[in-house]
Amino acid sequence: MISKKKEHYIEFNEIEYDSDYPEEEEESPFRKTLKRIYILVIAFFLIILLLSNILGGHVISVLSGKIVSSTLNADYSLDLKNGGKVVFDSAIYEKLREVYLANQKTEIKACLKGEKKDNDYFISSFYVPKIYEKDVYSVTAELCDKETLISLHTHPYLHCIFSNQDIESYNRYRQINPEVMIALMCDETRFTFYGY
Repeated sequence: MISKKKEHYIEFNEIEYDSDYPEEEEESPFRKTLKRIYILVIAFFLIILLLSNILGGHVISVLSGKIVSSTLNADYSLDLKNGGKVVFDSAIYEKLREVYLANQKTEIKACLKGEKKDNDYFISSFYVPKIYEKDVYSVTAELCDKETLISLHTHPYLHCIFSNQDIESYNRYRQINPEVMIALMCDETRFTFYGY
């Protein structure tokens, strides 16, 4: 004997739903705008984080270096944060620039001489001391003489932040010459100063 089962189908319209759930309220335009801004800020932060991870510390170093460094003015002067200036004789700056451009693959050191008046440094000459060792990230050289106003060395392009070693060297040299300051040349027209 073969039995036939009766199939029963329920149509969608026949099902009753429990209406205990409240209906969703529509968000205000202000709240929608606030959500969009929040999402954009987080997206921007994530993009910056990703780029800095991909490019390494290079981007952060360059950006922070631009903040702390000074750019050479048309009159061959550089503004210091204390209101003073470093003023180059134009011919001396051009010679220093030539030395900088000729040594792009390694750091170099130069001893800037001249006169200090109040907070202003007037540079009228420089010399390159004996260099013992140099590479793209460091230079080991003789100390500048006692008449040096600014002990300068170079850093790779747009890396304008002093290293811990730079500050330690400055502190040792300051015992010999309390009036000295140090400088970084990180582009042909960009400098950072410390100790003024």
